[in-house]
Amino acid sequence: MHPLDPLTPAEIAITSMLIKNANPDHSVHFKNITLVEPPRKQLRKFLVAERNGLVGPKLVRRASSLYYHRGTADLFLATVDLDAQKLEKAVQVDGRYHGQADMDEVIEVRDACLRHPRVREEIERYGLPAHFTVVCDTWPYGRDSDQRDQRQAQCYLYARDSSHPGSNAYDHPLPFSPIVDYITKELVDIVRLPVGSDHSIDPDFKYIPHTPKEWHHDLQTEAKRTDLKPLTVHQPLGASFKVDGYLVTWQKWRFRVGFNWREGMILHDVTYDGRELFHRLSLSEMFVPYGDPRTPYSRKSVFDVGDVGAGVAANNLALGCDCLGLIKYFSFAISDSNGKVVERPNAICMHEIDDGIGWKHTNSATQTVSITRSRVLVLQTIITVGNYEYIFMWHLDQAAGLHYRIQATGILSTVPIAPGHQVPWGTNVNDGVMAPFHQHCFALRIDPCIDGDGNSFMEEDSVAMPLDENNPVGVGYVTKKHVVPTSGPSAAAPNRVHKILNPSVINKVTGHPVAYAIHSAPKQMLLAHPGSWHARRAKYATQPFWVTSYRDGELYAAGDYTYQSLPEEVGGKAGDVGTWAARGDKVDNEDIVLWHSISLTHNPRPEDYPVMPCDTMVVSLKPSGFFEQNPALDVPQSTQRTNHSVLYEERSGCCEPKDSKL
Repeated sequence: MHPLDPLTPAEIAITSMLIKNANPDHSVHFKNITLVEPPRKQLRKFLVAERNGLVGPKLVRRASSLYYHRGTADLFLATVDLDAQKLEKAVQVDGRYHGQADMDEVIEVRDACLRHPRVREEIERYGLPAHFTVVCDTWPYGRDSDQRDQRQAQCYLYARDSSHPGSNAYDHPLPFSPIVDYITKELVDIVRLPVGSDHSIDPDFKYIPHTPKEWHHDLQTEAKRTDLKPLTVHQPLGASFKVDGYLVTWQKWRFRVGFNWREGMILHDVTYDGRELFHRLSLSEMFVPYGDPRTPYSRKSVFDVGDVGAGVAANNLALGCDCLGLIKYFSFAISDSNGKVVERPNAICMHEIDDGIGWKHTNSATQTVSITRSRVLVLQTIITVGNYEYIFMWHLDQAAGLHYRIQATGILSTVPIAPGHQVPWGTNVNDGVMAPFHQHCFALRIDPCIDGDGNSFMEEDSVAMPLDENNPVGVGYVTKKHVVPTSGPSAAAPNRVHKILNPSVINKVTGHPVAYAIHSAPKQMLLAHPGSWHARRAKYATQPFWVTSYRDGELYAAGDYTYQSLPEEVGGKAGDVGTWAARGDKVDNEDIVLWHSISLTHNPRPEDYPVMPCDTMVVSLKPSGFFEQNPALDVPQSTQRTNHSVLYEERSGCCEPKDSKL
């Protein structure tokens, strides 16, 4: 087994067995079982040797597991030596920390909530039609005080028409929200939800019928379009990529695909034409805070990576729907609460796409033309977290660029609103249905090795020159460069580009260090007040960039334990990007990690309902003085002989293809 290969079903089973054997007097409630990646110094030697065709040092494969003694708040973290098949250690975790919610207990909490007599009584009083079924969305309780709370679920209730499994429950939000204890499964409280334009509640608010808005194709009343012709992708000679287990090579690229319950898709050991670029690329965290200031919405938020898990929520991708063309699937395994293997088939798809023109020039004097089409390798995973879907893609191009694409779709998390009311922190999307403003705050963890481990982080600003003898007509501008000396945040600014450079490797053409630039459109950072629980728990979302020195185990921007997490200043674990950055470590010509916060401020539109068209964000990692010329010059000339395009002609009112003679 390669040290970076995801855990196999057999390894998950061994880990589960060893932990159960070590706890004979307790039923074990597993939160997760995951690969422990080897320490950087050891792994580095192994990967360098591997790329050079040599045998690297033997590395022990290890797994870790977070688990409870079932029915208690006693949380443990264990490490297992998979090669020796032995439990190395198990330590009890400080009682202020909680494990994430797992699907088995989420189902138990939902069932306990909906069958509780007090909840049933409230549902009956609300007066739903007989053909409606109430469903429960469990959210993390969040945090509104510094008390060491038990792990709880805030349950938001909705109702759907029972006649079809795809009917839109979010079109019928109920005006009360139960709170359930995750350990005892007991009802803690029922919170009345405000339904007017302020913080007040109406305990006598009853169901009011309205025409629903449906997302499922079977239930839509509008006729389907009939003028959309098929578009197929055909590669008659097969794919251009090669796959050996989890090792992928394509168009000078070489990397390994990784996967775990928390981050989902990971790229390891990324090189281009034999040159090192990135140790590790992953989605480190995703925080979704809501902007409705009323209780209990004021604490409505979720760390989708830490509280749920991108790997846990990964979809089984389908040919012709999620992935189009000649597809390679990667499948994985995770664990359930009993330590049993749960397959995640087709969790990542990989394929090639045409991405328009790669480069082109026409010599105006001779009319000589050179042109290439841009081929892109796509790796895609899709997760469903409650009401939302997120599509995460890496696009690798032929000019050595990597592009991280994030798409958000799915259904808005709605709340009830009384007739005739509006609020300034949300949008009414149907009668009695309001969609609150909210943000999606992603953290992309970039672990670079640009031509080696000694890297620096630079802010490069394009600045207008003063009007003087060197700039007599006022058109000149220059770049000002600032290398960040110590760990900390870095702000976005107009005309600013952030770069990762290797000061020890000089480009002989430019005379400057080789570098990769991060191109990312400026976004609003977290809008919650700096003193709010949202901002204190998700410090990473307050700045667009952070740079820290590399240390083993520092993988998650909001810390290891995010469920009802406490910030450091009130007793939380000193382990998030804010505390790591505050160390003031030297980060110039060092082994560094960049954390890029990408925020989507989503103030819902009516057009986002009942299902949201994809909203797309892109972060590009592009060579900037890394090469001495265009690295895609060797891409073959595009010709009709190989591409087989056809000419459109209109005949008798219909469209018929005709072979082009060009």
